[in-house]
Amino acid sequence: MYISKSTYGGLDWHDSYTVYCQLTDKNSYCIEEQRVPDIIAGDIACTYPYVENLKEKVLHSLSEKSCFQFMIKAEERDANGNIVYQDCETRDAHGQIWYEDEATFNGKEQTLTLDYAYGQISYITTYHAEDIPNEYLGYIVTEDFLAPAKGVPLVERLYHDIFDDLQKAQSYADTFRLHDFEYLRSVMTFLVCNKNEVCRTTWYQQQKKAMELMEQKQLTPFHDSFDIFTSAHIENLEKYRKGEPT
Repeated sequence: MYISKSTYGGLDWHDSYTVYCQLTDKNSYCIEEQRVPDIIAGDIACTYPYVENLKEKVLHSLSEKSCFQFMIKAEERDANGNIVYQDCETRDAHGQIWYEDEATFNGKEQTLTLDYAYGQISYITTYHAEDIPNEYLGYIVTEDFLAPAKGVPLVERLYHDIFDDLQKAQSYADTFRLHDFEYLRSVMTFLVCNKNEVCRTTWYQQQKKAMELMEQKQLTPFHDSFDIFTSAHIENLEKYRKGEPT
């Protein structure tokens, strides 16, 4: 099994973005099926060490397909430099205590929702477990532009085809270069994928066309024809090929 997680959220739909991450078990992306709940629970527990028995609570929630909530505390350092955790504010409404910053884990949906400022800002992380046959196993490295335009949570760009070899993929990821835009954030994402399924997507076909056009003119993604949005980048590359201004 292979486990990835996606986190989506922000202040509102204008600036919300998505981030992906691949989980490992003892430095291996391949995880035994019976270990999946433990890996998910461990990933959450290590993020919130101040919650007593959090791993066990997540495992129980996954098993029973139930929900539970806990307070999100702020991490600070005391005068001696030691990490301490401060409780958030609370309020009492209609006999119920509400936390200013609160997390909810849903075992049925395998989601962790973080609500800040009494729900004004939210992030939801979803865990995905997938069984990929060895013959379809691939490794993909992308540059992900986070919220590059209002209402667009993510644009993924591919500059190298899907890897069959893990070591080559990791070596490429280790030297991966991001664009340095002044007001836009991008991150490198490494994911294990089912290459048979990915290759059928419209997204992959667009990325493939852009890569082929760049190769024809020996251009890199850092050429001045580059556009974050793939369709616009392809248009620029086609103009460049014809000698037209981009």
